[in-house]
Order: sequence, then C-alpha cells, then structure tokens
Amino acid sequence: MVESEDSMMKLVYEAAPNILSVKWSDELSVESAQFFKSIVTLFGIIHEKQVANLIVASGSPSGGVLTEDIITHFIHNIPNTPLRRIAMLESPDYLWDSNLYQVIKLLIVSHQLPIAVEVVKDEAAARKWFTQTAKAEKAKPGKV
Repeated sequence: MVESEDSMMKLVYEAAPNILSVKWSDELSVESAQFFKSIVTLFGIIHEKQVANLIVASGSPSGGVLTEDIITHFIHNIPNTPLRRIAMLESPDYLWDSNLYQVIKLLIVSHQLPIAVEVVKDEAAARKWFTQTAKAEKAKPGKV
C-alpha cells in the first residue's frame, strides 16, 4: 500500500486489487489552482501505477464548479489511462455528486471509453462493485 497526503488531497494505492483511492478536503475550492494541481497529480499516479479501479471521495467542495481547464485536462488524459472502473462515493451534496458524475459520464460516452462509473454509498460498496463488474467482464463470451 502506498499513501500520499497533503492538506488538501489524500491518495492511497493498493497494488493487489489495483485500487487507487482519492479524497479531497472539503476546504478546497474546485476552481482553485491547488485543485487543478491535484488533478494533474492524480492522473500522473494513475499512469505510473497503471490503475484500473478508482475510488473518488470528493466530499463537499467549498465552492465552485469544474473549470474548463480541469475538464480539458480530463478530456486529454482519461482516454489514455488504464482505468476501467470509477466509483464515486456519495457526498452530502447531491448536486455536486450529480455534476461530477455527469462530466465523467459525458467523457466516457463521447470518447467511447471502456470505463464504468457508479455512485456508491461507501468504500465497501465500491470494492464490491469492482469485484462484481470484473467478474462479469471475465464471464463475457470471448473473454479469457
């Protein structure tokens, strides 16, 4: 297990199940330069570790909406990742969850990416969903 933490973002990577968990501080505005830097760091680790499963605990950010720079960074980086599953943990802010889900889903659909995204109650539900979808993918005809 590899952990990385600063005051605004915590990353935990588990090699055996190939899961990266990311959690942002509620005090971080999504419109801040620090949030953009954290997104760049996140994608760097996804590439470095070849992460297939991502758990996102976005919390309730202290204001803002996803900026054009952040969305552009997603557009340029998500298609080139080994990601197969993104589990978003429910936050107290339904509108934030919905906004983030819609942006990720739009990128997946518009770029025809083989990535599944799901909003789940907690980390245990995310892990269960990862296992279930991985088993279902292996059981598809033509899969080894």
